[in-house]
Amino acid sequence: MAYTAPTLSAFRALYPAFDAVADATVQAWLDKGETETANWPDANRDDGIMLFTAHRLTTQGLGSGAIPAGVTSFKSGTFSATQSEKLAGKTGFDSTIYGRDYLTLVKRIFGGPRLAWTPPTRV
Repeated sequence: MAYTAPTLSAFRALYPAFDAVADATVQAWLDKGETETANWPDANRDDGIMLFTAHRLTTQGLGSGAIPAGVTSFKSGTFSATQSEKLAGKTGFDSTIYGRDYLTLVKRIFGGPRLAWTPPTRV
């Protein structure tokens, strides 16, 4: 049976913080997420696609509460932001909660022991 990607309405149901983001923008990232997870097991692809999409939208400053990880205070007037030293250096998928969840999922699916050995031979 062919895989069916998550719909826009499924994404919005799980991630209401992005309800105000234009449908076309969310759909474009859902499509990109589908490509990014093409080699994933079907059972995990929906989660991967939606976490990827939420992460990418957040890194673009879209969605409600889309403040990057590590920002402890934010002011808008003449812009002022304070960052936590612990999280200030986080980049890539580590920069958002959605990205960190995505990485956890990747590790769960593709991580694990990798063993390389030469089997004994009979003499």
